[in-house]
Amino acid sequence: MEIVNTTCVFKPGYDIFRAIDELKEAGFTKLDLALDYCFIDGHPFLSDHYLTWAQEVRSYADSKGVTFYQCHGVGGPEELYKNSENVCYRAIDVAEILGIRWIVMHPQEIKGKTEEIYDDFYVSENIKWFTPYVLRAKKAGVGVAIENLPWANCNRAKPLVQIVDGFGTDNVGVCWDTGHAHINGTPPSELRIIGNRLVTLHIHDNYGDGDDHAIPFYGTYDWHAFMRVLREINYKGEFVLEAHHQMLDAADDPVKKKQLLAEMMAVSHKLMNLP
Repeated sequence: MEIVNTTCVFKPGYDIFRAIDELKEAGFTKLDLALDYCFIDGHPFLSDHYLTWAQEVRSYADSKGVTFYQCHGVGGPEELYKNSENVCYRAIDVAEILGIRWIVMHPQEIKGKTEEIYDDFYVSENIKWFTPYVLRAKKAGVGVAIENLPWANCNRAKPLVQIVDGFGTDNVGVCWDTGHAHINGTPPSELRIIGNRLVTLHIHDNYGDGDDHAIPFYGTYDWHAFMRVLREINYKGEFVLEAHHQMLDAADDPVKKKQLLAEMMAVSHKLMNLP
């Protein structure tokens, strides 16, 4: 596994070229692009020149020896299903230009129907809504990774597996978010159900009562069990950090930011070497 860090360690609208420089300086040469942090007034992603912006980002990253492994997609599948021209489809174009392998997407939450008895309905609706997005991504050579959420049916492995398998295509998999799992008390053993459908991760910690997005070991998640299960299922993806809240709190302290980035790298190596 290679260690990946996300550009959302910097505040929304942070200059992407500066972000590449700072992450590269800290040793991160493979990145996650936080497109959800680009939804601010005046951002190039929202302009008519977003493809040119993406090409400029790709050229700059290449010149620095940096690649993008994944990005966080934007928009819910229901709105994308209803509007084929939705701006959120731009994530696919950007991913294709940057050589991104996986776009991580949240399934649609169906209000009031989170109990297990509604799983079949939840799965069928999400498959219907995601299908246009998945098919367009496939044409672009990009994968879609469906993320577990603590407030929806996908907080359990079984509905996630059913959604992924329901497409019958190899460009859909699961992104397992450790912080979301911990909030729900979902044990790492659930990953055995997901198996080789697990294609990427969101690695962060909390105390089980809030989505803190903290650096591992700043919480109570069972990292030993998690790493053992990853090895057991022969996980083939990358080690993707999404521990950004401490960095955002230190946004105006360049020394502290460097310390936190160094800590993220050190902790990642520690985790990958756990027995």
